Amino acid sequence: MTKLEPTGHFAPQGMMAAPETRRLFSVLAQQGGTARFVGGCVRDALLARDLVDVDIACDLKPESTMAALKDAGIRVIPTGLQHGTITAIINDYSYEVTTLRVDVKTDGRHADIAFTENWLLDAKRRDFTFNALYADIDGTLYDPFHGEADLRIGKVRFIGVAEERIAEDYLRILRFFRFFAHYGRPPIDPIGAEACRKGVPGLHDISSERIRDEMIKLLRAKSPAATIADMIGFSVLPPILPELVNVARLRIVEWLETSALQDAAISIDPLRRMAALFVTDKNGNDAIAHAAQFARSLRLSNDEIERFSLMCVSHHLIDNGMDARRIRRHLYHMGAPAFRDAVIMAWATHTTRSGRVMSGENRRWQDMLDVANGWQPCELPVKGRDILQAKLVPAGPDVGALLRRAEEYWLENDMQPDHDMLMDYLAAHVAGSSREMK
Repeated sequence: MTKLEPTGHFAPQGMMAAPETRRLFSVLAQQGGTARFVGGCVRDALLARDLVDVDIACDLKPESTMAALKDAGIRVIPTGLQHGTITAIINDYSYEVTTLRVDVKTDGRHADIAFTENWLLDAKRRDFTFNALYADIDGTLYDPFHGEADLRIGKVRFIGVAEERIAEDYLRILRFFRFFAHYGRPPIDPIGAEACRKGVPGLHDISSERIRDEMIKLLRAKSPAATIADMIGFSVLPPILPELVNVARLRIVEWLETSALQDAAISIDPLRRMAALFVTDKNGNDAIAHAAQFARSLRLSNDEIERFSLMCVSHHLIDNGMDARRIRRHLYHMGAPAFRDAVIMAWATHTTRSGRVMSGENRRWQDMLDVANGWQPCELPVKGRDILQAKLVPAGPDVGALLRRAEEYWLENDMQPDHDMLMDYLAAHVAGSSREMK
């Protein structure tokens, strides 16, 4: 076993220090293995960030790891056994445990791997210096490529030769920018960015699902607009997602989500941010169709496709001069969540076009969001059965036509007419129509 030399120490936090985690490490040690935290949990612990998950590297073969954990009464799921990965579950915690690996063959999308006991070889196959950080259960740190120093100064740097790391998996191009959005500080590493630019043709062989997942993760960063601008500047984004170009509007949406709005209903939303970036040269139904086609190309869910498409066009319906009655009408048709999306998109679009932020205008936009937050969904007080019971018209398409007329009258009167008032209105309308026919 090739050893890594300790380079420092830190205090494990959160899930890393949980009794369940210590038990897992103890079981693997009793089997004769060495287990270490690796990657994201070490990176985030060093920055005192909340841990999202805990990944563990181990020099035992996956079958030995599984057997040891099962013998100890720990639930095991062979989530990626061919790649050396199993998931261990203890109480409410789950851990991905992966055997040390080396790449035998890569094609830019997939890797054929072999297991190893060599920690340095396992580190060399990783993408960025701060993703090759390892730590013992007590917080002893192993940093073979000076990843901690890069992390502290916000530098995203490929391990070894950037072009070689990218050629192993072209998705690392998007990962480079995604990690910069979350951990980087300007300026971006020019060597890595240039290598990404050169490797862009390889992204065309990467699945839409993997590209989508990376973009969603990138857009979850607090302020991804500057990184998106870098991706456009280095000709990374236009060849694969040419519609995502409205960086100026994304900057405003960022500001609204993270600074301007003190609103529990508004938070960082990667799909909304993607919609802010989206630009189409089409109008009306064609614009909706184009947005939906784009969303489908990224293999979004049906609900996400519908929401994305609406966000890309619904902001045209909203302006900050609307009166309360028109706001309530939109809320009735759209529902509060979609209306909030439309207001934020309209706010950002207006601010982008005007080039300035006016406090009075912002107050009016905010007032619309306040109305949405207090909105109670309501229904048209009459139903088709009411019309049939009153024998206003026979069953058939005339019932639907009357319902639409009732709804329009109800909305024109600010949703104030009740059931009886609407039925009287419909009865008068039917009587008037009958007289005209005579």
